[in-house]
Amino acid sequence: MAVKQQVFHIVACDICGAELDEAGNTWAWDTSRTLALGHIADHPDWVEVEGRVVCPVSDQAHDKARDGGSPAVPQPGRDAMAVSFQTA
Repeated sequence: MAVKQQVFHIVACDICGAELDEAGNTWAWDTSRTLALGHIADHPDWVEVEGRVVCPVSDQAHDKARDGGSPAVPQPGRDAMAVSFQTA
């Protein structure tokens, strides 16, 4: 049996990990990080601030991240599953 590997880059919020869902269960994905981030332009509620992607959820962490000055914004780990907090 032949096996083929495909890598997909799915846009996810750097604060809560929510994935950019276009319509129900159709995720905004592409074959590279840069191309996947291009899907944010089609969704005005999602923003990229200082290299971080922020979803439209409104709470203290998301609101501070959208303002760009949050001293403790969760950052995804190398495996995109672990989260660590960076303090000023």
